Amino acid sequence: MGDLRFYRDEDGAPRAEGDDSRVSCFLETDIQDSVEIARDLLMLLKQPEEAEFHGNAFSLSIDPKTVRLASHSDDSAADRRLSRSEFAEVLTAWCAFLECDMRNN
Repeated sequence: MGDLRFYRDEDGAPRAEGDDSRVSCFLETDIQDSVEIARDLLMLLKQPEEAEFHGNAFSLSIDPKTVRLASHSDDSAADRRLSRSEFAEVLTAWCAFLECDMRNN
């Protein structure tokens, strides 16, 4: 997974920047400041079953090997596919950022 950088904007909202704008957008719009949503998704990734999550801007489909992000607003955008482990790495980093940031405030 490409480099992601997490920070808070001038309004205090969590932001993500990196090579993959769809993953960054998913973190910002669908998980936002919710450590609970990030943890719930990590738990889904640990289960062998298929699962779905419908957020503000994306639908997330988890199959036994991959995670597919589909945009709600851009029908012409190709779905973004990641391995379960890649997606878990992103979620773990976002969760750590949110938790660390909460401890520092």
